[in-house]
Amino acid sequence: MANSILLNTDVAFRYPTPSSPEPIDSTAEIPSKALLIKLPVTPQTLKHRSRNETVYSVKSSAAANGDHIADNQRTILQLKVVVPPLPQSSDANDYKVFHVEPLAKDSKQVVSKKRKRDEVNGNGVSAPSKDQRALSDAALTAFKDLASDIFEAENDAQSETNGNGLSTRKTYFVQDEVDGGVSLTINSETNVKLDSCLQKVISLARFKDIPVNQLCKIRDLCEGALVSADLLDVRIEPGWGTDEISDWAERAASVDASLRSARTVLRIMAGGREEKQIYSEELLQKILSLLYKVIETCVSPVVESRTSGTESSIFDIASVQKKVILQLLHNAAKIMQLLLELLTKVDLAETTITSIEFFVIRLLFVENAHVEKESILGIHKFESIRRTAMNLTAQLFLRYPEQRRFILDEVLVSLQKLPINRQQARQYKLEDGTNIQLVSALLMRLVHSCATRSISQPAKRRKIILDENASAAAPRSGGREDENSESEDSEHSSDAENDDIEGRMAGNWKHGISSIARLAKDVRLLYDAAGSNAQYIVEFFVSRASSASRTGDQPHRHLLDMFVGDLVSVLNFPDWPASELLLRALFARMERITSSDKSTAPMKNMALEVLGAAGSAILDVTTNARQLAKTLENDDSELSITLVQSFEDHLANQLEDGNLLSWTGSYRAVLEYLGRSSSDPQTIGAQGYYLTQWTKLVLWGTNSTSTNFGTSPVQLELANKLSKVGSTGKWSSADDFDSVSETQCRLAYDLTILNMGFGRAFNQIFQILLRAVRSDQTTVRSRGLKSVTQMLEKDPTLLDRMPHVIRLIINSASDQSPMVRDSSLTLIGKCIVLQPALEAQVLETVLAFTSDTAASIRKHSMKLLKDMYLRNKSQKTRAEISESLLHRVDDLDEGVSDLARQMFEDIWLVPFWNLSPVQNSSVEREIALKDQVALMIRIMQRGERTSQVLQPLLVQALGSKSKNPDANTIACKAMIAAAFQGIIDTAELPGRPEQGIILHTLTVFSRACPKLFTQPQLEHLQPYIANLSTADDLNIFRSVVVILRCVMPTLPAMQKDFLKQVQEDLLRNITKLAKAELDEVVACLWTINGALGNIEKLVNMEINVLNKLYSSRLVDFGDAKQNSELSKLKRLVLLAGHFAKHCNFEPQSKKFSSKLPWWAGSSVVECVIDSIKPYAAKHQPVSLRSVAMDNIGMICQAWPKNFNRSEITLMFQHVLKDDDPELQRIVLSSFRDFFTVQDHQIEVKVSSGERDPLAHGKLGGSMTASDNDGAAALIAQGFLKDILRIALSSQGSYALTATEVVASITRQGLVHPKECGPALVALETSTNPKIAEVAFQQHRNLHQQHESMFEREYMRAVYEAYSYQRDVAKDLKGFITQPFRSKLHLMYEVVKTSKSKYQSKFFANFCAKIDFDVTKLDVSANPPTHLQYARFLVENLAFFDYGRVEDVLHATSCMEKIVASTGAGIAHAINTEVFHVRLEPGLDSSISATEQASSTVEAPLEKVDQVRLRQVTTASMILSMLWEARTFLRRLYGISASQQRRENKAKGSKDLSKPPTKTSGITGDKFVDSIKRTMSALDTDDLILAQCREFADLLAIDNEVKVPAEDGEDDRGRLKTPSVEDDGESLMPPSGGSKATKRKGSVSISGTPHKKKRGRPPLGGRRKSTKSVDEDEDSY
Repeated sequence: MANSILLNTDVAFRYPTPSSPEPIDSTAEIPSKALLIKLPVTPQTLKHRSRNETVYSVKSSAAANGDHIADNQRTILQLKVVVPPLPQSSDANDYKVFHVEPLAKDSKQVVSKKRKRDEVNGNGVSAPSKDQRALSDAALTAFKDLASDIFEAENDAQSETNGNGLSTRKTYFVQDEVDGGVSLTINSETNVKLDSCLQKVISLARFKDIPVNQLCKIRDLCEGALVSADLLDVRIEPGWGTDEISDWAERAASVDASLRSARTVLRIMAGGREEKQIYSEELLQKILSLLYKVIETCVSPVVESRTSGTESSIFDIASVQKKVILQLLHNAAKIMQLLLELLTKVDLAETTITSIEFFVIRLLFVENAHVEKESILGIHKFESIRRTAMNLTAQLFLRYPEQRRFILDEVLVSLQKLPINRQQARQYKLEDGTNIQLVSALLMRLVHSCATRSISQPAKRRKIILDENASAAAPRSGGREDENSESEDSEHSSDAENDDIEGRMAGNWKHGISSIARLAKDVRLLYDAAGSNAQYIVEFFVSRASSASRTGDQPHRHLLDMFVGDLVSVLNFPDWPASELLLRALFARMERITSSDKSTAPMKNMALEVLGAAGSAILDVTTNARQLAKTLENDDSELSITLVQSFEDHLANQLEDGNLLSWTGSYRAVLEYLGRSSSDPQTIGAQGYYLTQWTKLVLWGTNSTSTNFGTSPVQLELANKLSKVGSTGKWSSADDFDSVSETQCRLAYDLTILNMGFGRAFNQIFQILLRAVRSDQTTVRSRGLKSVTQMLEKDPTLLDRMPHVIRLIINSASDQSPMVRDSSLTLIGKCIVLQPALEAQVLETVLAFTSDTAASIRKHSMKLLKDMYLRNKSQKTRAEISESLLHRVDDLDEGVSDLARQMFEDIWLVPFWNLSPVQNSSVEREIALKDQVALMIRIMQRGERTSQVLQPLLVQALGSKSKNPDANTIACKAMIAAAFQGIIDTAELPGRPEQGIILHTLTVFSRACPKLFTQPQLEHLQPYIANLSTADDLNIFRSVVVILRCVMPTLPAMQKDFLKQVQEDLLRNITKLAKAELDEVVACLWTINGALGNIEKLVNMEINVLNKLYSSRLVDFGDAKQNSELSKLKRLVLLAGHFAKHCNFEPQSKKFSSKLPWWAGSSVVECVIDSIKPYAAKHQPVSLRSVAMDNIGMICQAWPKNFNRSEITLMFQHVLKDDDPELQRIVLSSFRDFFTVQDHQIEVKVSSGERDPLAHGKLGGSMTASDNDGAAALIAQGFLKDILRIALSSQGSYALTATEVVASITRQGLVHPKECGPALVALETSTNPKIAEVAFQQHRNLHQQHESMFEREYMRAVYEAYSYQRDVAKDLKGFITQPFRSKLHLMYEVVKTSKSKYQSKFFANFCAKIDFDVTKLDVSANPPTHLQYARFLVENLAFFDYGRVEDVLHATSCMEKIVASTGAGIAHAINTEVFHVRLEPGLDSSISATEQASSTVEAPLEKVDQVRLRQVTTASMILSMLWEARTFLRRLYGISASQQRRENKAKGSKDLSKPPTKTSGITGDKFVDSIKRTMSALDTDDLILAQCREFADLLAIDNEVKVPAEDGEDDRGRLKTPSVEDDGESLMPPSGGSKATKRKGSVSISGTPHKKKRGRPPLGGRRKSTKSVDEDEDSY
């Protein structure tokens, strides 16, 4: 074993001290390449060695020559062979000489899958071959020859004796001006040759054979180029011409030559020689200066230039000179790589280190292009040099621990310098193609470095001498004396290290506890350092992101998201283990934020978002591990079997840490795989970190607070092995381990991640998110739901493992905040997709969302219901969903109604587009069609409301404006055909629906589109009208008649026999029909008459009816004896009215005249009206008057010119003025039906493309007014006041009808909008939802059409609403409950559609209505009228659903101004007139009103004018309520003083335009109680005094003014409004004038007391009131 080690290592020994005996005879001849070791050497001899014993350091390279052995002791010791000193009697024959051949780095040996460690060394390199030795000799000879030629050329150039000197000099040199003289400098071509030769010599381990004086001389010959480069500027300036560019190209060529010289110099310095004279600090600084100049002044500006913008000219110039700049970039990259090599071998001076740090960190943050067309040099070429900069930074961080905090700070602080577009650039590409930010990779590299122990590094590093004399000293050959002196200098500094290492070796041999204790301490320190730096990085990101937003000017919030995303991306990458530690630190920090009561909502939202991403990352690792385990299931290798079994144990929570930490466990597999890439600095760092983590877990376990490491035999044995690996960088030579594949490595690494601190924190993360769902803060609940959604998407099985999650989500659906409800709905949708079985559990919740107050949530729920409908086959579920969607068709929000219509088409018609009734289709389609028809029938059974909604839906789907009318028609025809099959045989349809409901469903289709029906289908209906005997028959009869009436006019030709049969059946049953059926039958008869032309039957029937009516005109039907005749007469009136309505008998007027001798008129319609009119007289019974009035109105609808008849008009006026609600309803119904027909005609014209006469005036239609126009104008002008009075007098069906008439009048533009606008606003507050909806719809239309005019009417409308609530609703409160909402909320919804300036004006005017003149207050009523009105307004202000933050701020500002301006005078009046306050001379003027009143004699209330007292008390009550509302709003919306001030400074701010967020837990109950308490202040004298005192204190104590810190200060605090964040007293409103700053003690009868010299402090000496406004705010 020892022989094997010696044959493959160099031994650099330390010379004995001067007191030691001479070890070897100087005359002895020893070969140059030999190791001198006395045999035998055993551990027993080492145990008894003394201080003067020689220590030989074993290295992995070939032995150095005898001249330089002493210098080799500066490399890091890995394994030592200690040889005792030679005794005085020693003999040279006692020693053997072993010849060692140098190892070639290129030689490799094929390693089998089962690697025998003794066959190859740690790197798998075998002994060198003869060919390699020949190559090394040739390389050394080539360099010496080149150096000889250079030196000879230099001598010739200096002596100039050789005639060929000039040509020789030009071959190798150029002349540069240095310090005013001329200096020879090696030219570019020669530098290229030198660099190539040096590189070969160094790679073949022959660099030590080059004389040091030659190296120094070459270095000096390169110095001139570095000096001359200082005078050259390679900066590109915009606007250059051709000459400037040519000059720049020449300078760039010179700088490029200097870069080549710098490469040669650095190649010499980085070669690993130990001689001091090779290293020059001055030259190194010049190289760094040159490198900085090239990168900073040339390359970086070019990289940052773009095709457009201010740098476009630089881009153009650089594009022409692209080749030159690329060459500069190439050489700069080579120099940076050599600097990296130098850093690994040499200790640099602090100034040099600082220069490198500044340069590389600046380079890391240069903005590279995102697309190739914007990059001159190429994105990847510049990113490669940036990677080198990252490697340099990581090496500096590793080598110089004292610089670590500085490097971290510089990197982190530089993050905010990144441009916004640079933050999105993830240009650091990993092996699998994943991209992350370069800075994220760097930060992880730095964490790796903290935990990485020095492995495979030289035993000692050369320290550059800063002394200029030393750097300029002449080259020395390196004699024995110098070596001894150096050894002496370094002996004492290395004694401690040698002792430590030797002690560890002895301890390892004994397996002693002391060695393990040191190891445990070391790894603990290393791992803690990594953890400390990880926490520092995390704290930097989090602390800055906590106070920033994504959309703010500072990018910290966005940077945190990017950083977390990068960590998540590389979490399961074995070569980035620091990501787990950083995520663990992030989790700990975010957990503290979420659990802290001091954390703000934005901070908690940030934490929850990060935790959601972190938890999802853990789930991703688990999913990835599951896939890898499945891949390895068929692999029969021992490692694969072990890994798969370990993963199964992990899923079952049965995996023990010992399985992962064992010598052949997962950690070992990962390190074996990473060991293959020994040349990659990133992988080396990851190895070191991973090994330290493994060792730490073995000794200390997962408990970070443990103070004692483990001492079990298993732990000690494993720790001893890991210690050897850490010291040598090699696995045991006697150890065999399977070759690890990438899949095995990935699974092993995933197992370690899942069982580290971060992976085990998953349950904690998920519980934190679930707790956030129950938070008191709205945005936190919403964010928690979103994060839970994110995790459920990753792992749907969480719903099975945690059933309480879905219950928590459902509970969140009833949250007060729309944001939380929307997040809950989103999460419910995700859960349904992931677990379809949950649909039944959440259906009711989703259906409830369709009636949500927020339109966005309604839309969201409708989309979700559509998906549930298409997935679900249950008729019951589909019916519930369909009914819910149909109800949204009439939604007040147009977006919601449009979406409902589209969804109706998507779920009911689209699936049957290609299904024709005349074509055979698949059985599945037929079944689906019948299911759909049965579903429609089922929905129709739920009420008439469904048919009213379904009909316009069908009209729209089949109309010309539909996108697919033809396809929809085919689907509807197929449904009708299926329905007719169900009529013939109810068993054809699921559920066996009754014939009556099937026919009722068909009536909807017939009204919507009669052309869908065919003649054979109508013929099937004829038998159902032949027999009419029961109520069921009547329902069927009515439906069939409706279908016939609608469809027959659309059919081209009908069989006359069929029509005659239908006519006979209808006429036979006509006397049995009620009004509704009679209307349909008469209309149907008139339609049949058009086809048959036998009008005689109808004429005869009408004449017969009219004669009977005429004959009964004198009968007193008020007599009870005439009841039977009264019923017959009513039937006759109905028949006469309906025939006159539907039939045009005017062409038959002559026949009517001949048969009606008592009639002498010319119009049949007038004859009918005249025949019915006597029965509408006042003396007739009300029931008869109602029937007569109804039929007259019905006839006037069909023949509008009759509205203009004076006797009809007078009759209607009398009815409307009389107090008979039933008759008023009939008249109003006539008006409503008339306007409904007019509206329908307008809609038809618009849909057909005709111009709308209402929108375009007479220019859009006929210039002649029609009968309809005259009747409409008459109704609007003659009856509007009475109609408005009826509408505003009640909330029943009569008022609804009147409201509909008012809406129609305003819709057709028959009156000025301001005549009806206030009434519509008042009607919006009705408790009858139908009245409120009709009024709101028309109010919204008026506002959109006449916004500017309507704005001026709102204050009158508000008072109209107050009067309506007072007189009709009998409720003067300004709000409704469950939940609390303003009674004027519909009006405010319309106002919110206005521009910002209109809304601001609205609030100013609204608040102005609360203000008053105290001297003019009418307090005679109890309570006073203005007090009640003010309460109504204040409560509305408090419960408005404000649409923008700016609206809340403006409303509260208006309130404050009123309290400040009006309140000061009221407080003054209370102090002087009620309490008669007089301050005693010694009384402090700053005491409160309560204390002033108690310290003075109050005048009895009997002596105070009672009217004046009620006035000031009422005034204080109004202002107190206003202040309560202001305080409530600030508390509800979390308005701070800074936001209040921001309104005046930044009215256009985006933040002010956002919807305000309500604070959870504030419902308004306490505000309502406070208002109620204030309203009772006039009940007793004590309450009056209490109210006055409270208001005086409110105005007297201004808690918003801060007291000056020093007595000498006279600065007054700044007034501001109360802030939720303030811990002190509440704030007083900003002053609206000079009165606002008055205090209660400022006015007294006895005069102002004497003031101190400094003047009375603003509020400094005043005591706090018993209750501050902030306390009031907190009470909400």
